[in-house]
Amino acid sequence: DQLRPTHVGDTPDSGSPVTVSKEFHAVRSGTDGVGKATQTKLLVARLKREGMKIETLDFPQYYKNFFGHFIGAMLTGEYGDFLHIDPYIASVMYAADRFESKEKLEKWLKEGKTVVLDRYVSANQLHQGGKINDAKKRRAFLKWLDTMEHGVFGLPRPDLIVYLHLPMKEVLKLLKNKDREDKKRYAHRGKDIVEGDAEYLEAAQKSALKLISQKGNWKKIECGNKNGILPREEIHEQIYDTVLKVIKGKK
Repeated sequence: DQLRPTHVGDTPDSGSPVTVSKEFHAVRSGTDGVGKATQTKLLVARLKREGMKIETLDFPQYYKNFFGHFIGAMLTGEYGDFLHIDPYIASVMYAADRFESKEKLEKWLKEGKTVVLDRYVSANQLHQGGKINDAKKRRAFLKWLDTMEHGVFGLPRPDLIVYLHLPMKEVLKLLKNKDREDKKRYAHRGKDIVEGDAEYLEAAQKSALKLISQKGNWKKIECGNKNGILPREEIHEQIYDTVLKVIKGKK
């Protein structure tokens, strides 16, 4: 079944395509060399040079999807404190945005293409899951989320989730510089309220690290060391090697 790609660690069906969902948490500035846009371009360009059929998409789709546009407005505070809204309610909005692009994703997979995504279901898992401190309640939420995203909305499951990790102090430093540049806008409305809340970002990071320890298809890429942030080329090599192992494992 080409529309049901397997997880890392499963026995892949012959000829089934790979869905690679790349989750880049918090560090999203293209100028720092660690951000999702920079790394996605490097990965996609390299895979294409090697003759692979690649498609890419980023979520939310702020400018193309109905729900993506609405999320952009909410993230700038236009409709109140969206940042601290109940995770069950918030996650539905993001899932609905992905659902709008489901037909496109399924078409690519049916054509046997490798799909590279910036943010996917994993974004709800770490950001919304990070709002829930109680471990039992968080597990219940993640189970509910899986049912909604993959069951009700029928979104394809990713084979691999690549998480770019930096110590929180480095994340906040990058975002402070980014805020000074004042370049990023969602739907031309204003600054992303998520990037201004250190407590929220730290909770999301802890949630991601927990998922990495529990899920076989989550892989952590270290983007820094004691000397600071690694060059973007070194980060790219780590991502490329990780992705290539999964692609080769499915052939």
